Amino acid sequence: MDVSAIDAVLGLASTAVSVTGKAASTAEAIKKLFSSDKAPDAGEALKLVNTLAVELTSANMMNVDLSSALKTLSQELKADDEFVREKDRYELFETAKGDLVYKLKEDRADNQPIHFICPVCLKRDRLISFIRGEGDYKACQTDPKHHYHFKHTPLPTRSRGNRGPNGWMGA
Repeated sequence: MDVSAIDAVLGLASTAVSVTGKAASTAEAIKKLFSSDKAPDAGEALKLVNTLAVELTSANMMNVDLSSALKTLSQELKADDEFVREKDRYELFETAKGDLVYKLKEDRADNQPIHFICPVCLKRDRLISFIRGEGDYKACQTDPKHHYHFKHTPLPTRSRGNRGPNGWMGA
């Protein structure tokens, strides 16, 4: 979670409280003006009423902005919480060739097949990206440049000709 988003919401809330406080003070001044024994100055009353109108409009606008910011922050916090809960379903796993990936914990599988996810995408982009492929070499579904070796099969050699559909030599 980005702390600056929380700071922005707190700043909006502080400003909204301040503007609301000013409006309350202006309303109190109007009340005093009309509750005295002598007749209120019409010019002063008009000035205070106009000031109150501006302050209340400003407070209303601040509250709309604050409401929108709080909704956005709530959505971000919910997404953050969901990501953390999903990430907790995985544990770091070392393949037979020493590559580190994340593996679904068996006790947290919830009827899903045991699978692996890309540690690069998880850490860098906060994505749950499945590692897929057949054979010993598997790649991240999001970024195929992230590839992992699961067994002791040597890497296929590249050749200028006779490439298969995945770019490796052979079919």
